Amino acid sequence: MSSRRFSINSADKYIDYTTFLSDDFDALTYASSIIKNSTSTGDESDIATAITTLSYGIEILTKQIQEQVASHYEVLLKQVTGIKDLEIILNSIQSDINKLNEELYNMSTKIRDPYEQLKKHVVELENLQITCDLLRRLNRFLLLRKRLETQLPEGSMERDNATAALTVYELDTIIKEGFLDGIDLYTSEIHFIKQAQIALRGEAHRLLSEGIESHNQSKMAAGLQIYYNMKEMGDTVYDIVNNMLQGLNVEMKQLANIQIEMKQNIPNGRRVNDPAISTQWTQTIWERMEVLMTHMSDQCIKIYNLEKVLEIKKDSLTQISFLEEASKALDATSLISYFWRVLSMNFEQELKDATKQSSFLHNTLTNDYPRLLKLLRDFFSRLAIHHGSSSFDYSQSPEYVIMLRSFSTFEAGFLTKSSQRISDAVNSAFSSYSGLSRLPPTKNYVLNITRLIGHELELVSFEPQLSQLIARNVTKALNIFCSKCNSLLPSDQPIYSPNSGNTMVNHYLNMNIEAANMLYYMHQSIWKILDEYPEKIVDIIRKGANDLQSLMMKIGSRMVNSIKNDAEKVLMKIHKEDFYGQIRRNFDMDDSGSSGYMKELAAHVRYYHTKILQNFSCGAEPKTWTKEISKYILHVFIFQASMIRPLSESGKLKLAGDMAELEFTISQFLSEYGVRLEEVGDEYKALRAFRPLLFLDSSQLTAAHHTSGLSSLVLIHHLIVRSSQTLPLPHMVYDLTREEYMKWMDRQSDKEAVQLALDAISMGSQLTADELSNIPEYKLILEIASKEP
Repeated sequence: MSSRRFSINSADKYIDYTTFLSDDFDALTYASSIIKNSTSTGDESDIATAITTLSYGIEILTKQIQEQVASHYEVLLKQVTGIKDLEIILNSIQSDINKLNEELYNMSTKIRDPYEQLKKHVVELENLQITCDLLRRLNRFLLLRKRLETQLPEGSMERDNATAALTVYELDTIIKEGFLDGIDLYTSEIHFIKQAQIALRGEAHRLLSEGIESHNQSKMAAGLQIYYNMKEMGDTVYDIVNNMLQGLNVEMKQLANIQIEMKQNIPNGRRVNDPAISTQWTQTIWERMEVLMTHMSDQCIKIYNLEKVLEIKKDSLTQISFLEEASKALDATSLISYFWRVLSMNFEQELKDATKQSSFLHNTLTNDYPRLLKLLRDFFSRLAIHHGSSSFDYSQSPEYVIMLRSFSTFEAGFLTKSSQRISDAVNSAFSSYSGLSRLPPTKNYVLNITRLIGHELELVSFEPQLSQLIARNVTKALNIFCSKCNSLLPSDQPIYSPNSGNTMVNHYLNMNIEAANMLYYMHQSIWKILDEYPEKIVDIIRKGANDLQSLMMKIGSRMVNSIKNDAEKVLMKIHKEDFYGQIRRNFDMDDSGSSGYMKELAAHVRYYHTKILQNFSCGAEPKTWTKEISKYILHVFIFQASMIRPLSESGKLKLAGDMAELEFTISQFLSEYGVRLEEVGDEYKALRAFRPLLFLDSSQLTAAHHTSGLSSLVLIHHLIVRSSQTLPLPHMVYDLTREEYMKWMDRQSDKEAVQLALDAISMGSQLTADELSNIPEYKLILEIASKEP
């Protein structure tokens, strides 16, 4: 048995069962493929081989089945017994199913007849409902028809239009539904209803139109109520607003088509830039613009009135204002916002297109932009008057800002041209060639500039925002003016020349003096103009005006410093004078015995006045500069006089005479500017105190009533001088010139200066500390130093 199983299993290896086990195996298809292959190859033995293979496979499968049955016959016998039991059960189930089918048939027979009857009754009910609905609609229609006839009695002036509008709307709704079509009673009344609808619309249109035109809120409210009851208010308001906008747009196009009209009406051979033609068409443009602005204001007032009524009127049930309903149709928050948005957009677009086509129109609106802006201001002023508010409130409103954007191109062009006009005036004031012949602008040029600035500001004075922009242009022009003026000024050089024909000195002085006078005149002129303008404008231009003053003061300070340096050089010659010899002093000013440096100083001071300071026309500044110069001269004289060594008794007399002569010179100098010598202050007090100080005993130099007005450092210098050669002067110890030493001490505080002087005495003296302490002058110096706070 095992050998046989082995032979069968071995045979399975040579038989392909895959083809026959496939789910989509088809015997005919398999046979056809074998025949087709043998035909294509021309070898009929392929068919025989295939049949043999199939036969062999069948035989093998048969043997395998027999083998399986023989091996498992006990199991198969048990399954046969189970099949018999299953057949009994299946027969029982089949019997039950047959009984169930009989019961279902009987039940369906019982239900079918009532169902058919019920279905019939349902159809009848539906027909009855449809009939009832039609009768109800017809009844409602006839009732509304009679009500409408009552509300709109023929030939009577007393009509309830608002209530009739509700009735007509309901009737119209029934008609549009079309359920009653074909009913004669219904059809015969349609004409009457349509006529009533037309009449109500006409009456609503009349009331609303008359109300808008005459600003009658009652009529507007009545007309709107009719439209609202007919559910046509939103579309009606939308049409009204857009009709207004379209009308204004037509006028805008007429203004924009000026180029076409000019081409058609200008005679052949003549040009637009012909003055007569240019003036004529410019006038035409502005006339049309004024008419357009007037119509725009009229339409705006109508829109404002209409919105006010819409806002007041409310639905009696929902309490929702009519304005909300109208805004939905406009797709905007309000009528005003929609109107302004579309108006400004149309206005801007039409102007933009027109100015692209016509350079003449663009130049006209740009050059006279303030006039255009004034028309806009007048336009908003009319709106403000109508609403009982100030024009300033409207100038800050969003509507005004929106309209200004339409003019942005013209504003930019106007600002550019305005800036160019001022810049041209500034540039023309300065010559374009170089050399000594270059001079600051004359008074006429400055007058032209300031007049032009005043004119530019006056043109736009009614518009704060534009005024501020012009003010910024003015500030820039003033900065340029200062820059150009500063570049003209020559570099520092000596201001004094005994030779009146010295070209270099004269040119230097003239340039500085004329520049300062011109800057002062311009500064004053600018402030006269600014007196008429608000604080914001003043704040913007203030920087430019202050730059003028700053440059003027810079020139003045430079001249004052030059004068100080020159006077200082003269005064430094005091140390070349002999204050030790036996000289008989005569106090006559013209005496040949007077100090040479003092005579030279007097000549220089007269020169300062006649050649420099009296030529300044800068208000009170020369007076201030004169006081400053005088203070410095006195300060330098006292400081240097305190260090004169050696100084004899006759030298003291000579120095006292010099002081008297200096006082006279400075007094005369100050009197030319209305200043008294006492107004100089501490320096004059010091001069008055220093003269008697020369003749006091050293012990008296520490008394406050004798030294009032004198600094501790001056007293220390004088005590050092009185010590003969015992105590050194500080400048010698510090290896500085007297001039350098003075400037160094001026930079120190009084306490620091005194300490530096004491340190110099200690370092420069060849004596010991005990020996110094025995010197009377040194004791007095220490006493003075101890009083320094």
